[in-house]
Amino acid sequence: MGDEKIEITVESVVYQNQENGFRVIRGSRGQEKDVVTAVGKTPEVYEGQDLLLEGGWTRHERYGRQFRIEKCKIDPPTTEKGVKRYLASGLIKGIGEKYAEKIVDKFGEDTLEVIENDPENLLEISGIGDKKLEKIRESWKKQRQVKDVMVALKRHDISTAYGLKIYENYGAQASTVVEENPYRLSREIDGIGFKVADRIARKVGMKPEDSRRIKAGLTYTLEQASNDGHIYLPRKKLLEKSREFLEIPPDLIKEKIENMTSTGGLIEESNDGEKGTSRIYLPALYFMEEEVAEKLVALDRFGDGARIADEDRINELIDGYQITSGIDYNPEQREAIKAALQEKVTVVTGGPGTGKTTIVTGIIALMEDLGWEVILAAPTGRAAKRLEEMTGREAKTIHRTLGFKPPDEFEYNSENKLSTDAIIVDELSMVDLRLIDHLIQATPEGTNLVLVGDADQLPSVGPGDVMGDIIDSGAVGVVKLNQIYRQSGRSDIVTNAHRINEGEFPQIDGNHSDFLFVEEEVPRRASEKIIKLVAEEIPGEWDMEPMKDVQVLAPMYKGECGVDQLNTALQNELNPGDDLGFGSKEDFRIGDKVMQTENNYEKEVFNGDIGRIVGADRSDSRVEVDFPDYGIISYEKNEISALDLAYAITIHKSQGSEYDAVIIPLLNQHYVMLKRNLLYTAVTRSRELVILVGSKKALGMAVNNDRESRRFTTLSRRLKEKAGR
Repeated sequence: MGDEKIEITVESVVYQNQENGFRVIRGSRGQEKDVVTAVGKTPEVYEGQDLLLEGGWTRHERYGRQFRIEKCKIDPPTTEKGVKRYLASGLIKGIGEKYAEKIVDKFGEDTLEVIENDPENLLEISGIGDKKLEKIRESWKKQRQVKDVMVALKRHDISTAYGLKIYENYGAQASTVVEENPYRLSREIDGIGFKVADRIARKVGMKPEDSRRIKAGLTYTLEQASNDGHIYLPRKKLLEKSREFLEIPPDLIKEKIENMTSTGGLIEESNDGEKGTSRIYLPALYFMEEEVAEKLVALDRFGDGARIADEDRINELIDGYQITSGIDYNPEQREAIKAALQEKVTVVTGGPGTGKTTIVTGIIALMEDLGWEVILAAPTGRAAKRLEEMTGREAKTIHRTLGFKPPDEFEYNSENKLSTDAIIVDELSMVDLRLIDHLIQATPEGTNLVLVGDADQLPSVGPGDVMGDIIDSGAVGVVKLNQIYRQSGRSDIVTNAHRINEGEFPQIDGNHSDFLFVEEEVPRRASEKIIKLVAEEIPGEWDMEPMKDVQVLAPMYKGECGVDQLNTALQNELNPGDDLGFGSKEDFRIGDKVMQTENNYEKEVFNGDIGRIVGADRSDSRVEVDFPDYGIISYEKNEISALDLAYAITIHKSQGSEYDAVIIPLLNQHYVMLKRNLLYTAVTRSRELVILVGSKKALGMAVNNDRESRRFTTLSRRLKEKAGR
C-alpha cells in the first residue's frame, strides 16, 4: 500500500463494523483543519482523540480520496477542543456535552490529568456532587482497565469487538480466561462461536487433541445440527461431522463421547440395538422433548378429555351458528369444530382454500357463546396480525402471550400459568420445539388447546418438527381438511397449490388470471423481467403498488436471481437516490423497503416484519422506519444492523405472511433449494396473483423433489409411548 504517516483528530466515526473493527473515520489535520476520510481496521476510537495513522492514499469511485489505514496509534487528545469532544463522546459515564464544556473550561488542557490523578477536584464544578463524582471515577477506572485488557488480548490477535465482549463478560480476568480455556468463550459469550474460540486457542498454544477442544467441538456439532432443525444426531453422524473440522484421530473423539455421555454432558439413547445408530442429544433438547411429550399427553387426558361431552348439544350449537353467520360447514369442518369443543388437544390441518380461517372463526364464536375466555396466538408478529384481521379478535405472538422478558425469561410458565379456558394457535408449522415447550408449560390443565396450520409448508426454522411429529404420533386428535372451496378470483392459485403439493405440474398454459408462468431460462434476463414486472407491468395491469402490494420471494440469497442482487436492482429501479452511508449498512436510502431480521421485544418488532425508511438523521446515524402494524420506530446507530432490504426476501422469511402479489424466480441455478414444500409455501403466500419466472425444468425439479431433508427428532416416538400407542 504505502508508508505514509498522517496525524488526525477524530471528528466523527461515520461507520464501524463491531465484528471485525473496520471503520470509516472523518478527521481534521493540522492547523488548516483539512478534513480527511480514513478507512480500515482500528481499535475503538472516539471523537477528539488524536490518531497517528500509517498507510497510503487511494481513490474510491463513489466516495473520493481516502486514506487506507494499515496501522493506527491512539493518543489522548491534546487540545481543549479535542478534550471536550472526547469527554462528550459518551466514553465516560456521567459526563455529557454540558459537563464536558464546564470541566474543560475550568481545567483546560490539564483536564485528563485531573480526572486521572485528582478527580476530587471535579467537585468544584457546579452540578457535580459525590454521587456523580463516584460514577465518573468508576467509568474512568473501567476505561483504563479495558485498555489494559485489550492490550493483553491483542497479543492473541483478538479483535477489538471480540475483546470488548470478552471484557464485558469477565472483567479484569478476561486475559486469564482466554489463556486457560478459550473454549469457554463459545459457551458463555453470545456471538463468539467455536470457530472463533478455536482460532484463539491456537494463538495461545492449545493443542488440537486437547480434551477441552474436543468437548467444545462435539457441543458445537450438535448446536449446528439444532440450527438445521435436528434434536439429536446419530452417533455415527456426530462422529463424522465432528471429525471434519477437529481433524484428529477418531478414537479421541469416541473417547470424549463416552466421557461426556457418562458424566451427563451429552445424553445417549439406544436405537433398537443397531450399532452406531444410538442417538446423541444436547441435554437441554433431550429433556425439552421429553417434557413436551409428557405435558401434551397430560393436557389431552385431563378431565376425561372433554369440555362438552354431549354431541347433540354441540350439533345444536353449530347449527345455530350456521344460521346466524350464513356459513354452511361441510362434514370435515363440523368435525374440526366438534373436536375443538370436545377434546383437550386438537390439531386442525389443511391447505389453502380448505376453510381453516372459517373454522377458527366459528370455534371462537361458539366458545365465546359458552362464556369461555379464549386466547389467540401465533409464532410471529405477521402471523398474529393476520389472525387478528381474519377473526376480528385480539391476537398476539406466543412470546407476548407468555410475557417474554429478554433475554430468556417468561412471565407465564409452569409456576405461573395463563388464566384461560382455551388457547388457539395458528401457523403451527412455524413453531419449534423450544416455543411449544414454553407454551405448554404455561397452559393450565383443563384448557382446550387448538393447534392450526398447514403441515405441508416448510417446517420451523428452529429445532424440531413439532406439527409433523404431533400428527404422526396419533397421540391427540387430528382433523385433516381436504375439501377445497374454489373462491372466485383465487381458484388458479388454490388449485395449483394443491397440484404442487400432490406432485403434479401446475396448470400454466391457457388463460389463467391469477397464476402465470413467464419462461426465461437465462438468469440475467429473468432478473430484468422480474424488475419490469414489479415496476411496470403489475402496477399497470393489476393496479397494485410495487412497494406495498408486490413481494419477490427467491429460493436463495446468491446469484443474479437471488435475494441480494435482486434487492440491489429493485432498489435502484424503485428508489433511486443517494445512500445514507452510515450504520452497519451503507446501502440504505430514504424510502427503502426494509425487513426486521431479528426479534426485538423492547421495540415490539419481530423477525420478518416489513416497513419503509421514512426518515434519517445523519448527525447521529439514526433512521426511522414506518411499519404498517406498529407505526414509526426509531433505530439508533447500533441497531441498524437488524434491518435488511426487503424488495426481495427468501421464501423461508415469508412464512406466516400474505401478499397481494408474489413473484417467484425459479432457475436451474437454484437446484440446491428446489423442493416441493418450498415452492408450495411460496405460492400459498399470495392472495391475488402468483407469477413464476424461470425455466420449466426448474419448476419440474421443485414439483418432483419431495425429499425433504429428514430432521432427526423423537417427539413422535415419545408421544406414542406416553399415550400408550
